[in-house]
Amino acid sequence: MRARLAAVTPRQFALAWLIGFAAAVLLTWWLRAGNSASVAFVFVCAPGNVPPPEFPDVFFTFALEPIPVYLLVSAAAAYLLMWLKVRAGGRGRLFPAWRLAMFMSGIALVILTVFGPLAAYDRVFLFVHMIQHFILITIAPPLILLGGPMTLLLVAAGPARRERWIYPVTHSRPFELFTNPIVGLFLFAAVPVLWYITPAFEWSFDNEWLHFGGYALFLFAGIHYWWPVVGGNPTRWNLPHPVRIFYLFALVPIHAFLGSLFYEPSRVLYEQLAAQPRLWGPDPLLDQQIGGAIMFLLGEAIGLIAVIAAAAAWARADEREAKRNDARLAREKARAAAP
Repeated sequence: MRARLAAVTPRQFALAWLIGFAAAVLLTWWLRAGNSASVAFVFVCAPGNVPPPEFPDVFFTFALEPIPVYLLVSAAAAYLLMWLKVRAGGRGRLFPAWRLAMFMSGIALVILTVFGPLAAYDRVFLFVHMIQHFILITIAPPLILLGGPMTLLLVAAGPARRERWIYPVTHSRPFELFTNPIVGLFLFAAVPVLWYITPAFEWSFDNEWLHFGGYALFLFAGIHYWWPVVGGNPTRWNLPHPVRIFYLFALVPIHAFLGSLFYEPSRVLYEQLAAQPRLWGPDPLLDQQIGGAIMFLLGEAIGLIAVIAAAAAWARADEREAKRNDARLAREKARAAAP
């Protein structure tokens, strides 16, 4: 079975992808026509047909958008096929099973965050939005990048495709400028701040494209930010260890600002959320304050953990360098003492 999957050609994958996409379009039409389905104790519906939030049903309600889910599953399938191809070609040492597990965990986390339990009520509770956006920009991207998807693509593509299609893009000046860590830091700070202080967040309540586009933007900003920090993917911007610690420390003030933005006001910032009927859960103001506390506390925790991990990596790198220097000096002494 693994050998047959590894032998799938790009043309076969493209044909299967088109068939699956057509099925996702039909399922989208079926769900938006007002249909829903119950599988065991799980209720599946479209975002527009979500029942009122009642405890404990909120933990078993999935508001699916088949097309975005299909695109994410397609990315996971493409990664799996390339991983099997590379392993079958004798280069499995570059991509152990844990990298596959990290990438799949990241994609699964994105799907559960955007379409899983509680996500069906992201238009009712602000703290749900905070959890979603925090996961999409801070937790899921490092998991995806630990899978080394760009390196896997380069290896699976082969020399001819790399030279013809990939290197002209990755070695171009615009790509080099866009992947600069300063751009990643700017996106990491600007995307969530602008999303919440401009009308974009409230507009997304009534616009599906903007709603899911916001999720994609958060995920993109997170991947861009974490790219030069998480190893396993090619980059032209290798940050020195002191710069990397400073870069990661930016997590703390950014999340602190977002947390205070929602926790400190004594009024509800978004009237549409205040007008939503709630049969369960906190009132609108408490909901907003919980969202602010989540951003502040989790953001501070993740930022400090990342800085500590970077400092530990710096110490290990210095230790390895010291051992190499000691070995070099020992060899030089041995040569000098030789007759």
